[in-house]
Amino acid sequence: MSKRDEYAAKMKQQIDETNLAIDELERKAAKAGNAAEKKYDGQIAKLRQQATEATDKLDALKSAAEESWEKMVDEVENVAKAFKQSFNYFKSQL
Repeated sequence: MSKRDEYAAKMKQQIDETNLAIDELERKAAKAGNAAEKKYDGQIAKLRQQATEATDKLDALKSAAEESWEKMVDEVENVAKAFKQSFNYFKSQL
């Protein structure tokens, strides 16, 4: 497995784990009632959008030429970091 493939697999695992955690928080908000669910709908939608952006960046990295993918690592990590920070903030609000 190439270095790029290893990196991509690691990032995909992180994104997948965060998506599962969002699913769990969404279920908790739904159980808390309509008021809580409505309150958090916007934040959950933002997290889902960030997850999509992170996945899109990761897909671009996977398809990048071997000599240029390392230049994309910072961009992918920045998107993934923002996604994770937003998730942690949302989680702290529950």
